[in-house]
Amino acid sequence: ETAQALEAKLELLISLIRNAEHLVVFTGAGISTSAGIPDFRGPNGVWTAQSKGQPLPRAAVDFSEAVPSLTHQALLRLHQTGRLKYLVSQNVDCLHIRSGFPRRDLAELHGNCF
Repeated sequence: ETAQALEAKLELLISLIRNAEHLVVFTGAGISTSAGIPDFRGPNGVWTAQSKGQPLPRAAVDFSEAVPSLTHQALLRLHQTGRLKYLVSQNVDCLHIRSGFPRRDLAELHGNCF
């Protein structure tokens, strides 16, 4: 993808967030991969490896020691400024909570490991 195409997508995202009356974000495993936690459906994901009979990928860091990513922090900031009203997560790593995101505005669809 070109830098120009990425810039256009970023501008569209900024516009959508600015103009949203009730912004809700839905996150999955991809948000935590930069924190060292493997995803599930990606090319090197847990379920992908399992379906191929390959060894399961190991996390680069123990869940209990994982640190929220820049994306977790950005979502927290959007909430703190009043733009993000609610966050829905499929993740069990508890990184949204560790980022400081309030539980009252978070739905962890699969619970968490803690």
